[in-house]
Amino acid sequence: MGILGPGTSGQDGRRPSSMDRCRSVHVVTFGELLEKRKNTIVERWVDAVLSAYPPESAALFQAQRDPFANPLGHSVREGTRGIFQTILDGMDQEDLRTHLDKIVRIRAIQQFTPSEALSFVFSLRSIVRELIPEAVADARYREELAEMDRKIDGVALAAFDLYAARREEVSQLRINEVKRQVAWVFGKKTSADDNVQREDLE
Repeated sequence: MGILGPGTSGQDGRRPSSMDRCRSVHVVTFGELLEKRKNTIVERWVDAVLSAYPPESAALFQAQRDPFANPLGHSVREGTRGIFQTILDGMDQEDLRTHLDKIVRIRAIQQFTPSEALSFVFSLRSIVRELIPEAVADARYREELAEMDRKIDGVALAAFDLYAARREEVSQLRINEVKRQVAWVFGKKTSADDNVQREDLE
């Protein structure tokens, strides 16, 4: 005969079983969802980072894409994208610190409290849940979502260590500047005293 009837799947004429149909359906993984929506997640994360600044400044940082005209906005975009990719790639600590530093080193010299400076890390949790609602609704993703939360906690810990180190550097620079100024004042005073003494001797 050589012609298959409707619903048959091969020369034996066997209809595909429910198991066969299940095998042919690809279940999208949580990692694939993250990769597919990466750009949208990162853009939303950039908004969250910049929202800590006054509205006028945040709008400028968001609108200006030139890295030379807008170095802060560029650093935030590069940093958030790099951090998110590092999360997807398995959390290499050296890469993580490199990308975190692009944001943290700026916040360490600005008038932020530690919680304000680093809260942007935790905003990623709500962003992921908002943009991938099926990860919350579908029990199949429960463990992977929990693992994502653990990775975000790891990012926060790394950010805190980096922030503390950068703040220490800033404090040391300020101390050194005060010492330099004090030394300059004492130097001027000593020079003036020497001049007075020479005048008295004359």
